[in-house]
Amino acid sequence: MLLLLLLRNGATQERDHSMLLVAAPGLPALDGRISVFDPDTAGFLPNVFEGLVRFKPETCAVEPCLATEWRLSPDGRTLTFQLRRNVHFHDGQKLTAALVTASFEQTLRDGSPYLFGMVESVTSPDPHSVVFHLKKPYTPFLRTLALPQAAVFLPGRPPSGTGPFRIKSADDREVVLSAFQDHWDGPPGVETVSIKSVPDPGRRAALMHKHHRVIALDVPCSATGSPSGGTTAVTTAASLNYLGFYTGKSPFDNPAARRAVALALDRHSLCNQLYCGLIAGPEGLLPPVVLDGLNSQPQTFDPAAARDLASAAGLNGKTLTLLTYKGTRPYNPAGGERLADEVKRQLQAAGMEVRVRCYEWESLKKAITRREGDFFIYGWVSDNGDPDNFLYCLLSGSPSTRGFNTTGYENPVVNLMLSRAQQVPDSAVRDGIYRHALEILDREAPLVTLNYGAHIAAVSPGLQGFAMNPTGTYDLTRIILKN
Repeated sequence: MLLLLLLRNGATQERDHSMLLVAAPGLPALDGRISVFDPDTAGFLPNVFEGLVRFKPETCAVEPCLATEWRLSPDGRTLTFQLRRNVHFHDGQKLTAALVTASFEQTLRDGSPYLFGMVESVTSPDPHSVVFHLKKPYTPFLRTLALPQAAVFLPGRPPSGTGPFRIKSADDREVVLSAFQDHWDGPPGVETVSIKSVPDPGRRAALMHKHHRVIALDVPCSATGSPSGGTTAVTTAASLNYLGFYTGKSPFDNPAARRAVALALDRHSLCNQLYCGLIAGPEGLLPPVVLDGLNSQPQTFDPAAARDLASAAGLNGKTLTLLTYKGTRPYNPAGGERLADEVKRQLQAAGMEVRVRCYEWESLKKAITRREGDFFIYGWVSDNGDPDNFLYCLLSGSPSTRGFNTTGYENPVVNLMLSRAQQVPDSAVRDGIYRHALEILDREAPLVTLNYGAHIAAVSPGLQGFAMNPTGTYDLTRIILKN
């Protein structure tokens, strides 16, 4: 029998043989609702708190959870869910429409207007139906309901959920989960999970050598070759690492200048250089988990064409200032300085002179707001994995997205298409709208996707079935313990 030994308070304790240790960068506060989801600390939450719907494994598509079915009204403003029967909370109470409605009313009071501002009201016309009344048609809302922020809960410290695990104990160093034997889909195969806060990524990776049955989250690319015989779990994230241009400022107010830079970048080589081959180069503007098969043709690497376009756009003889950040980001584990140096090297190979200016993260955001330099390295982490959450936020001219649209890009035709796509139900029609918008965006190149983000975890030998969801959560019920 394999025993998992955990170090706590300087002492070695022997735990149950079925315990699993998850080493995370941090832990969330569990004395209330989480209005802003941080996958670095709260990826385990769907195992405790379930929503009406959830994401299918390793995708951004939605499937039933506490609701077995739903229907959308013809005007797109009313979404009615039928609840699953015989579901219980961890404290023993039975799931009812009234409790679901009360939970969402609390979420609407305390939650993010950005996520839930389109909701006018929530009602329960009978014990098994929950109805969302929207201010206007908004198709991405269904994916928003799959987020941890939209989970159903009963108030408490910690709150009570309906998930396959319940919270046994929690503090700022460790959350211990135990299997919920009365879960509607049956109890999970793992009896106990310890989620420990280990801020240092090197220490998280080192736990692989000290303990059995460990999942180390968000480990450095360089730490994935584990002598312990473990495996590396890599999931493409619903996030982007991109090079942004000030589209309202010379020289990159000229689309030809932006395309010159795009053609000069060999992004597949860049990813191999910086990410140990774990993160592939992009094949389009959006990650395939967001809009699989609908990206238009990716911008190719063509240094000769880049030189010609750069000359025609007046970039020759100019020294371009590239802004970047210190340290790493979720979509860039190599760090902003290393990435900027590689971008500089590739652009200079195509005849463009570049100098790099590096900032602390908060200072970089202010510098971009002031339109310092000529272009910048930045990124985006999607909330719900819907294409709207990328394209409308990053590239719409809407006043509501002004803080997200760092490039200042605005195209009235694209604006119209993105607004329309918010209201069209998921269908071939909606896909066609996004396909057309992406064709325009590829030509005008307000930003260049350098790579998609990735969730990288080290997994002990003997553990099977672990994978991250693109939005940063993970399902502990799919894990199989092997001797």
